[in-house]
Amino acid sequence: MTDGADLDRLRSLRGIKWARDGGDMLAAWVADMDFLPAPVAIEAVRGVAERGDFGYSRHAVSRIPEVWADWQERHHGWRPDVGRLRLFADVLHPIDLALWLHTEPGDGIVLLTPIYPPFIHAAEHGGRRLIDCRLDLDGWRLDAERLEACIDDRTRAILTCNPHNPTGRVFDRSELEAIAEVAERHDLLILSDEIWADLLHPGTKHLPMALVSPEAAARTVTISAASKSFNLAGLRTAIAHVGHQGVADAFDAMPSHALGGLSTPGLEATLACWTEGEPWLAEVRQHLTAQRDHLARRLARDLPAVGFQLPEATYLNWLDCNPLGLGSEPTALFREHGVALSPGSDFGSHGLGWVRLNVATSREILDQIIDRMVAAVASATRAATT
Repeated sequence: MTDGADLDRLRSLRGIKWARDGGDMLAAWVADMDFLPAPVAIEAVRGVAERGDFGYSRHAVSRIPEVWADWQERHHGWRPDVGRLRLFADVLHPIDLALWLHTEPGDGIVLLTPIYPPFIHAAEHGGRRLIDCRLDLDGWRLDAERLEACIDDRTRAILTCNPHNPTGRVFDRSELEAIAEVAERHDLLILSDEIWADLLHPGTKHLPMALVSPEAAARTVTISAASKSFNLAGLRTAIAHVGHQGVADAFDAMPSHALGGLSTPGLEATLACWTEGEPWLAEVRQHLTAQRDHLARRLARDLPAVGFQLPEATYLNWLDCNPLGLGSEPTALFREHGVALSPGSDFGSHGLGWVRLNVATSREILDQIIDRMVAAVASATRAATT
C-alpha cells in the first residue's frame, strides 16, 4: 500500500511537496501523500491518455453527482440532493466564490482557529474581517459560549473544516448543533469543508453538517473532493452541495463560464475512486492510523516535552513545540536539520511555536523525520547550555 514512498521516487517528483526544497530535505509539510495514488485513479488517467480522449467529458460530469451522493450515503448516512450539487476545480473555489457573492467589505467571517491557512486568506479577502473563535487547547473542542460571543451585527458567515485541519479533530453532534444554532439565530451562511471526512481513525464517526437539522442544511454549503483520500490534489476536481438558496441563486446567476471547467483526467479519476476505490482507501486508513500511533510512541519516548493530542482523522499532526524553548518559529531549526514542516504561524496567531507534521509516508521515512527532529532539539539544547 505504501508503494511509491521511497526517497528516490519522491525526489524525482515535480509536485511542490518534494520539489520545493530538493536536496536532502525530508518533506512533511503540505497535505499530499507520498504513496502512489489509488491504482483505479492511475488506470482511469492512463485510459484517457491511451484513448487520446482529451475532449469535453460529459460522461463523468453527468455521473459524479449521483456517485458522490451514493458515497455519502454509504459512508456517512447522508443522501445529498443531487439537484443542489455543483462541480468545482477545488474546495477553495466554492468557498471563495460564496464569500465574495454573499458578503461585503467589512462583513465578519468566523473561523475556528488554529485553521488551514487559505481559510484565513479567504476570510480577509476584499476587506472582509476574520473573526477568531479559538478552539479549546484541551481536546480542541468548540466552546458554544465563546462562539456566540464572537458574533457581531456584521457577521455573515462561519467557515468550518470538519474534520479539522490542522488538529485532526472531528466535531461531535453537540458542537455542530452549537454552530447550527448560532447560525440560525444570526442568519449566517455556513461553509463546511468536509474534504477529510473519509480519512477517519478507528472509533470516530463523521456527521455531515447538513444532517444536523433541516435548518442547518438550508444554510450550509458542504464542500468535498476525492483529492485528500485518494491523493489526487493536482487533478483539480471538487464538489459542493449548495443548500443555501441565496448562494445557489448567486452561483446560477453567474455567466456560464465564470465558474470555470474541470479537466477530463480529473473527472475520470474522481469517478473511478468513488466507484471502485474503497478497498484501497481501507488499507490507507489502516496505515495512517499505524503511522499516527507510531509518531505518538516516538514523541513520548524521544521528545516527551512536545505537546501532542492524537488526531481523530486526517494524516496531519499538530505539535506544540513551545515547551522546547525553540521560539515562535521552530520550523526554522528543523529545516536546518533537513526536515520541512508546516509553520504553526501559518494557521493563525495561536499557532506560534507549533508545527504541523504530515505522516502520510512510509514508516522508514517517518522515522528519519523524527530522528532528525530529535537531533535538532538535542543540538539546540547543547547550544543553550554552552
